[in-house]
Amino acid sequence: MRSLIVGAVAIFIFVGVAFPRADRGAEDCYNSKGVRSWVELPLGGPEGITFLEKTIYRSGDRIALGIVHGFTQSELLDPVRVPRILSVVRLSFSQPKYITRAEDKDPAVTMLLLFFLENREVDPSLKQTIRDTEDYVSKQTEAEPSTR
Repeated sequence: MRSLIVGAVAIFIFVGVAFPRADRGAEDCYNSKGVRSWVELPLGGPEGITFLEKTIYRSGDRIALGIVHGFTQSELLDPVRVPRILSVVRLSFSQPKYITRAEDKDPAVTMLLLFFLENREVDPSLKQTIRDTEDYVSKQTEAEPSTR
């Protein structure tokens, strides 16, 4: 049943991202609506949906931009949402060779987002998870040449 629900959500997300409405107005260059919907999936949800995984793999630092544009400060600091944000961030840098835009290979915005989350978090275990995510992203991008 859970996989059926996740599959249905994924299809709606795909349709919304792949076929944007013409009357949307200004282009959402950060894909904040798409990123927000990915974060709102159950923890581990994006990892089970192949086309969604590939889209996130190709995003890199752009994921952090979408997160910052897609959530308010209080939403970012929601202790239920933080692990989901970290999961999507990790996934976005899990395959750095597939990141399509050179400027998104440099995790500058991602590191600012993680710094913000770490410094506002009070739960020690969640704080450590954020530090682990910072280390992971740093290690994943060490081999990739920086664009700055």
